[in-house]
Amino acid sequence: MQHIVPRVLGGWCILLGSLLLGARAGVAGVAPFTHELSVPEARSILAKVRARLPAAKRQHDTLQLRQLHWVAGQAYYTLGQAERALRQYRQARRLSRPSTEAAAWSGWLIGRTLLSQGDTGKARQTYGQALTTFRKLRHLPGQGQVLEQLGELYGRTSHWPLAQKSYEQALAAWQLAHDETRTAHVLNLLGTAHREQQHYSRALYYLQQSLNWARRQQDSAQTSEALNGIGRVHQVLNHSETANSCFTQALQLLPATAPARKRTIVLHNLGVSYDSLGNEAAASRYLQEALGSARQTGSHVLLGELYAALTSLYRRHQQPQAALDALTRYTALQDSVASEQRLAQVAELQTRYETEKKEHEIQLLIKERQLQQANLRRQKLLRNLLAVSVLLLLATAAGLYRAQRRQRHTNRLLHRKNAAINRQKEELDRLNQTKDTLFSIISHDLRGPLSSLYSLLALLKLGRLPADRLATHSERLTRMLDSTLHLLDNLLNWSVSQLKGEGSARPERIRLDELVEEAVALFQGDADRKEIQLLNELPEVCLARADINMIRLVLRNLLSNALKFTEAGGTVTVTARRQAQWWEITVQDTGVGIAADQQVRLTGYQGHFSTLGTAREKGTGLGLQLCREFVHRNGGEFSFQSQPGVGSQFRFTLPALNENSTVPVSGRLQPAASAAAE
Repeated sequence: MQHIVPRVLGGWCILLGSLLLGARAGVAGVAPFTHELSVPEARSILAKVRARLPAAKRQHDTLQLRQLHWVAGQAYYTLGQAERALRQYRQARRLSRPSTEAAAWSGWLIGRTLLSQGDTGKARQTYGQALTTFRKLRHLPGQGQVLEQLGELYGRTSHWPLAQKSYEQALAAWQLAHDETRTAHVLNLLGTAHREQQHYSRALYYLQQSLNWARRQQDSAQTSEALNGIGRVHQVLNHSETANSCFTQALQLLPATAPARKRTIVLHNLGVSYDSLGNEAAASRYLQEALGSARQTGSHVLLGELYAALTSLYRRHQQPQAALDALTRYTALQDSVASEQRLAQVAELQTRYETEKKEHEIQLLIKERQLQQANLRRQKLLRNLLAVSVLLLLATAAGLYRAQRRQRHTNRLLHRKNAAINRQKEELDRLNQTKDTLFSIISHDLRGPLSSLYSLLALLKLGRLPADRLATHSERLTRMLDSTLHLLDNLLNWSVSQLKGEGSARPERIRLDELVEEAVALFQGDADRKEIQLLNELPEVCLARADINMIRLVLRNLLSNALKFTEAGGTVTVTARRQAQWWEITVQDTGVGIAADQQVRLTGYQGHFSTLGTAREKGTGLGLQLCREFVHRNGGEFSFQSQPGVGSQFRFTLPALNENSTVPVSGRLQPAASAAAE
């Protein structure tokens, strides 16, 4: 992800190069906000920024405007005009969206300027806001910069443990960012924090780590800074020669382009180390050289420290005139320094007063909040107790309700299971009755014909049967076998219908007139033998949709029954008429009729029922039941009317089809099985 810092760095360096017209530009990879300027450079930059601001405003170039305000703020910061620097940084923050990197960088610059004014309270607050934004954005370089400045803030107020903690967090951020230059710098700051806490061994450890990092990076400026820090620790420990060696190396490695303040500090330390070694000439030379660098910084504090060191040096080495001159200059500077210190003290006191006032107000608010929280806790406890009671009541009610629902559900399941058991029992009873009927018919009705056949064959084997009696027995046996064949046909169809159940029909397009003609031809011989007139009065074409084999059986059974119960000289007629989408087929006879008490039993609802015909013909009691079931499975209705002594009418309906129907006509009619009248 591209962050704002790299863009700002590049823009800062390019802008500095163009504004300074050849003056030293920013070093690649160094954040512009820590770039120290000399006073002439700062004044030159301000002139160039004023010239470029109007064009940037006309172009509404937000990025360039923000960079210009940052650069102008740095210039004012160098010139010691903190209020003007603050205005520039605040303007840059207004040009940035809230909670963005640019806004956080502007806040960091504002905090640094407030710290220079001694307003540590507001500086700490501003740093905290910038740090929060950088952490939300996971911006490690920004976190490192802000934490470094927080460490400096705590160091200025002598809160070195807090400064150490901030530096440690900054070190972690720079290590995660893989920035070895800043890592080396923070290690040096950590060493300074431990030195101020008199943790000299820890200080030397961190300073040595900083030195190692700087040497790996071949960063002479950072190496010089680390050596200067190590020299300070040895100076405190009175290791004068080691300290002098470190300061000498630090001065040798210090780049020519290093800021004047850093050069002044190294020269001052080197001069003091030579003084401790008794080398007056070298000490005076380095302190005088440090004065030249200090004048470039414009810092009265640095100049005062140097003149004080020279005064002490000249006094101890019996140089009264030089000591007097240095003392005079030191005294003159003390007024300016004292004024600056008084202003800083006033600002610090005001900040402390405001901080203590705010802290007092915060304590009062905390106590008030604690009282409110205690009241809220009591109210919450009462509310929780009430809620628990209500929940327990609701849980009890819910438990009772669920138990009742489970009981009702269990009852419904039991009811359904009982109903299923009853249905299964009824089905088993029906199947058992069917089995008993089938076995009864087989054992009774099939045994007679087979016994007669056996007796006839036995007589034929003996050879003692006269011809006239053989003809009589043969004719009787033939009729009996025809009846048995018809019985087997009905038994097989009835058994199949009981096993397959409903929905076993395979309807197709059929011609009723052809089926009736076939059935009439089948029973014409029986009708002639009983001298009964068998008539077919169906129209020429009767198209219907039904299972062809089932309808054949229905017609055979109805015609067989009609012939069975019609006496000689009677009539059996088959008719059909169209009723909307149905064909109604009627088999009417002039037979003996059916008594009223036998009509219900005849349909088969009360079990299998059969009576003898007019010529003593036997039946199975299954014919009409099969007719009714097969008609229903083909979507029709079955009914009959009968009057004793007049005759009977058996009717059934089937779905009709038009002549232009696309349903394929049944193929060649299957040959009907021969059947005798029941």
